[in-house]
Amino acid sequence: MKKVVTFGELLMCLSTPGAQRLKQASNLEVDFGGAEANVAVSLAQFGDNVSFVSRVPANDLGERALMAVRQFNVNTENVRWGGKRLGLYFFENGAVYRPSQVIYDREHSSISEIKKGEFDWETIFQDADWFHWTGITPALSEQAAEVTLEALIAARKLGLKISGDYNYRSSLWNWGKSAAEVMPELLQYCDIMSGVHPDVDVLKAGVKEEDFRQAGDEMLSKYPNCKLVVFTTRGSHSASHNTWSGSIYDGNKVFSSKTYDLTHIVDRVGGGDSFMAALIYALRHYDDLQQVVDFAAGASALKHFVPGDGNICSIEEVESLLQNVNGLIKR
Repeated sequence: MKKVVTFGELLMCLSTPGAQRLKQASNLEVDFGGAEANVAVSLAQFGDNVSFVSRVPANDLGERALMAVRQFNVNTENVRWGGKRLGLYFFENGAVYRPSQVIYDREHSSISEIKKGEFDWETIFQDADWFHWTGITPALSEQAAEVTLEALIAARKLGLKISGDYNYRSSLWNWGKSAAEVMPELLQYCDIMSGVHPDVDVLKAGVKEEDFRQAGDEMLSKYPNCKLVVFTTRGSHSASHNTWSGSIYDGNKVFSSKTYDLTHIVDRVGGGDSFMAALIYALRHYDDLQQVVDFAAGASALKHFVPGDGNICSIEEVESLLQNVNGLIKR
């Protein structure tokens, strides 16, 4: 099978141990992630051929970041060296009524200073049939938005399937234009959209099927290339206890997964990325959209109990969950 290509920033995550707060921690744990890298890692765990495209500084931190995704069989040969710094984010895990917190430190990162023409997209997309991007990358800088558009034009020209995750981050859109000004031009290239608007990024529990239809019809009408609109629905009892489900709308019917009751959450960062990765995998391997959304929701439910940004669950683990084989020791 042909490869999937993802494009975005590779970040260093500095997190507090256990339930400590950032302002009380005397040491921080190091990990690496980023939305598009998380998708690549998850897809590789399902056995797909994945190439991650990014730009990192030519120093030990850049090399260490690449090692973190290579260890999960993600191809990084199309990552470019350049710039002076790796993007960072600081994370404290919430508990019960105290929410989790993310602080970004991404200004002037390597990928934010990327230039058009730096990537040979037609070569990168050789032997690929899928391109995945998110709205986080164009939020970083005008240059990153231009390169994202450059990649989308090349992917469409070569006939790749394109999935886009809006992934709205209000704190990142500060380079002069808003998401509302930039994203419509990029979204027009998508075949599949997820989290298509800041207010629809994660729908709240209790919405009805007609809400999905209304939001989906609006996006399908606005973006004629789009064939599927994808939604995730999160209900929050506390930082440690959420409900979670997913839905797909194809213009005719809403396909919804079961709702998972996620008690004792370990790490919810990357939950949406794990949903998109499993969705991409299922769309490439399954024909039935109900089976697709069930697999995507099951995989992302499992991610909430895996530390770190990437979902390293296997197909067999997801299938066991879908068959209600939960929590048994494997011997």
